[in-house]
Amino acid sequence: MNKYVSLSAADAKNIGRDPMLVLAVFGPLILAAAIRYGIRILAEWLHLTLAFDLTVYYDLILIEALLLIPLMLGVIAGFLMLDERDENLIAYFAVTPLTKSGYLLYRLSSPVLLSAAYTVFFVYFTDLVRVPVAALLPLTLLLALQAPVVALLLLAFAANKVEGMALSKGVGITMAAPLAIYLAPEPWSWLASVLPTFWIAKAYWAGMEAWNGAFFIYLAAFAIYSLLAVWLYRCYKQRND
Repeated sequence: MNKYVSLSAADAKNIGRDPMLVLAVFGPLILAAAIRYGIRILAEWLHLTLAFDLTVYYDLILIEALLLIPLMLGVIAGFLMLDERDENLIAYFAVTPLTKSGYLLYRLSSPVLLSAAYTVFFVYFTDLVRVPVAALLPLTLLLALQAPVVALLLLAFAANKVEGMALSKGVGITMAAPLAIYLAPEPWSWLASVLPTFWIAKAYWAGMEAWNGAFFIYLAAFAIYSLLAVWLYRCYKQRND
């Protein structure tokens, strides 16, 4: 346990030295506060001045915000690991009691747990949309799976932190999936199904609408993210072995 505490303390120092990482860590809290205290004021102003009803888009706003949380946390984990790989620390951890597998477990489990905690907090704190527990639990699991997938993506395909930064911006394209589901008519919205986030967003709406096929959407989303994680882990192993 002490080895994980020591590594956590080192992480806190590393994150504290990088303003971008600090913003990413506290970003979900800032976003939650902005939505809780600002979105209804904005909705009222738009209704009074432009006769625009923002409330019909609350579901879209919520799922976009929820998808952003594991993306940010996955990027943090990926950046920390890229730094440690550049400094050859991963090879060092491999010969310590932590071991390479223990190091990877720590690095990937941290964003998973934080993503799950932030998701539940975000839904209840913002109170933007009432999400039933039956829909929230599988959604939380899927969002938690997204974080290590993002981290492994950076590790597998970025040679350094600069490349990781560019790649993380490219990952932002996946945030368009909920827009496609919400705005594009059927069956055209399914063109966005090549994006993994499509399946999380689809699962969200299936759960909210209590659709009979929601279980199969959850299963498909879980399978896609699990396969992605396995494939990216193998790519990471090939790069680091």
